[in-house]
Amino acid sequence: MKTKYWFFPVITVILLFQLFPSCSNPEYQSCDELDKLNWSERNYKMLNQMIKDYGIGGKYYDASETPYIVMDWDQTCAHFDVEEALMRYQLFNLHFKFSEDQFKNFLKDTINGVTQLSENFNNIRLADINADLESDYQFIRDNYQGFNGKMTLEAIKLTPQYNDFSVKMLFLVEGYLDTPGIGMDHAYLWEVYLLTGFTIDEVKAIAQKAISYELANQIGSHTLHSPPGLKTKAGVVSYSFNSGLRVFPEMQNLISTCQGHGIDVYIVSASYKPVVEVFSGVGTYGYNLSPENVIGMELATDASGKIIPEYKAGWVKTVRGGKVEAINKAIKSLPGKNHDPLFAAGDSDGDIEMLTQFQGMKLSLIWNRAKGGEIGKLSKQAVDEMESSNPRFILQGRNENTGMARASSESILLGKTEPVLLKQ
Repeated sequence: MKTKYWFFPVITVILLFQLFPSCSNPEYQSCDELDKLNWSERNYKMLNQMIKDYGIGGKYYDASETPYIVMDWDQTCAHFDVEEALMRYQLFNLHFKFSEDQFKNFLKDTINGVTQLSENFNNIRLADINADLESDYQFIRDNYQGFNGKMTLEAIKLTPQYNDFSVKMLFLVEGYLDTPGIGMDHAYLWEVYLLTGFTIDEVKAIAQKAISYELANQIGSHTLHSPPGLKTKAGVVSYSFNSGLRVFPEMQNLISTCQGHGIDVYIVSASYKPVVEVFSGVGTYGYNLSPENVIGMELATDASGKIIPEYKAGWVKTVRGGKVEAINKAIKSLPGKNHDPLFAAGDSDGDIEMLTQFQGMKLSLIWNRAKGGEIGKLSKQAVDEMESSNPRFILQGRNENTGMARASSESILLGKTEPVLLKQ
């Protein structure tokens, strides 16, 4: 594993909380405008104008229709992905409670008629990688002292079976995401099913450890390889990931300023709701949102309160168009909220519907990751609207090497030094 870049340790995150206090803090009286921070000049102007016009006292404010905004969480309110960080933390510390039989049921040899991963993932047959993972997990269950064996965590992590398991688990999730016919609908749900057997309180405790660890972790790019000496059906695979969660003070301040102007704020995420609640919660990492303002994936629990590998009955899968459905179901049904959100923020194709399908929405913010696809097209539209006094989309840049916003629409991608506006 090779770390390429690292910046911004957790002590700096704590200092940011002190330097940029929330409008909800009684010692902080000025909520008239956003703090400038690292917003681009244009985005700062557009966001302030929106808050001024639609918040309490604004020319479009209607007390009978409470204005509200909706925002994605991962890569939008915070730098990098909390669900991915939690999965890695589970793998690297073997925090699992599902049985061998439950694990086998998670691993499908055919998904929506698809039997192999995409070309980018070596066209590996699902049956082959599943067989490797089942064998690896059986070895871990039999030998790790946290389950049925005697080996310490440090000892089990030196075995080829553990290394094959940890790399192929991460590889498989990314493979699901990249494979047509499987995609994020299956991948995101499969990821949260790995929490089977825990109570929600236990998940929150693990999530807090994972988040705190990653906030203190170096920002960097890492590549893991499965062991070449272990005989497996799927062969050797590699997986690359980015470490180092960071908070965005700009988003913390946007949340508190909107609230100070009577504009309600909701998170709508494809991550597991209790995990996002930990990161966004009151008195934790500076976002100070109530649990009822977090909308996300939800799992069923048994009579004892333990998570089971079933989706919560009657609830929406908050992926892509499911985010719109969730907003319609969970927010628009509330008193004074039977109208479209004022504003949305997102960063990827998974947010497209939320950013575009509400006819009454006035403005959408895209965090610039210089991506292609549908979000790339929206980013191009934001660039085309840069001279407009009434844009539908605005593009905000950041530096992925530091986890900080940039006062520009251009971003510097991880491992790069030159800013880019759109996908090259």
